[in-house]
Amino acid sequence: RGEPIRLALALGGVSYTDDIVQFKDWPERKPSTPWGSMPVLTLSDGTSIAQARAIMRFVGKETGLYPTDSLLAARCDEVMDTLEDILTGLMNQGSGLPQAEKEAKRLEAIQSGTPFKILTKLDQYVAEHGSSGFAVGDSLTIADLMMLCSLCTVTSGMLDGILPTALDGFANIQKCLKVVANQPT
Repeated sequence: RGEPIRLALALGGVSYTDDIVQFKDWPERKPSTPWGSMPVLTLSDGTSIAQARAIMRFVGKETGLYPTDSLLAARCDEVMDTLEDILTGLMNQGSGLPQAEKEAKRLEAIQSGTPFKILTKLDQYVAEHGSSGFAVGDSLTIADLMMLCSLCTVTSGMLDGILPTALDGFANIQKCLKVVANQPT
């Protein structure tokens, strides 16, 4: 959840301290976070901002990666919320089932289930609302960074049962992923 934020900060030329909390340290740190979750962005004056998409929008505004045009900003939000739906849907597939059954459920979901249907709509959305390989508009936004990180998670092997080639049939998404992955940081 923090990687798109790190990318936005790096692309925006913002120096930051990446305070990665080790799993063993989380129980002690958790009560000190605003919502009992990560990530948390702490500004130089001590102000804290929590929740990944709130931080993404804040950093996007500060770095020029979040559109000032209200409609384009809303379109970025649509893409980010849709990506969250896809990830949540895939992660929940086969929950509590034996490993082989869980993997089969996830494979079915990415090939023909609700996540597949949402990905199909997202691919069409990118074709309609993006250009030059960007998800929304014609320049890099936080939606592109979120797409890269979220969908790379889907095909990385982290979600058991989903093949690295699962997104190959989505040409517009693939174009976006390639353009965004090749941005200089």
